Order: sequence, then structure tokens, then C-alpha cells
Amino acid sequence: MKTTEQQHNERKRELMEKCFECYAENGLTGTGIKALADACGCTKANLYSYFTNLDELIIESTAYCMEKVEDDFMEMAPTDPEDVVRFVKEVPYWTAKKHGKNIA
Repeated sequence: MKTTEQQHNERKRELMEKCFECYAENGLTGTGIKALADACGCTKANLYSYFTNLDELIIESTAYCMEKVEDDFMEMAPTDPEDVVRFVKEVPYWTAKKHGKNIA
């Protein structure tokens, strides 16, 4: 059964999120392709079917996940200048809750 482009992109996003969580938790140093594949529940070859190399995987998954954080941030950003101080104080807490302790 062939996967559609939409299925491929959905799976790629899932892999990027799992990989980002893995090296956010363990650090980039020493987190190789095997550890990332294990975190994703797939093989190294499967990861390489979505990414050319480890560098591409790191760059794309970091950009994708940080874009998600930015989108959430902008969605919650106050429109009233008087609310800015409260918002800035709360950002680390809701970011950690929603996106994991290693992003905040």
C-alpha cells in the first residue's frame, strides 16, 4: 500500500516531534540516529527515508517544534498593553506545561 503525500508529511511531523523530545531530554551530544530511531519506535533506515542525514533531522525538527511554540505564543499574546507583564510572567509555565520542560 502506497502512502499519500499527506500521510508521509503527517508521519514526518510525528517523527520530528519525537526526535525533538529525545534530544531536548538527552542533549544533542551523544544522541545519535539509533537513539532517535528508538525514541520513534522505528529503524534508522526508516528515519533516513524521511531525512537525508542526522543534521537535516535535527534542523528540521527543531525548526518545526519551535514554530509550534511560537504559534502558541502568538495566539496567547495579549492585545492590551496593560496585560503584557502578566503574560511575560506566565509564558514559561504554560510553555513547559504544553511543550515540555526542556523548551521553556
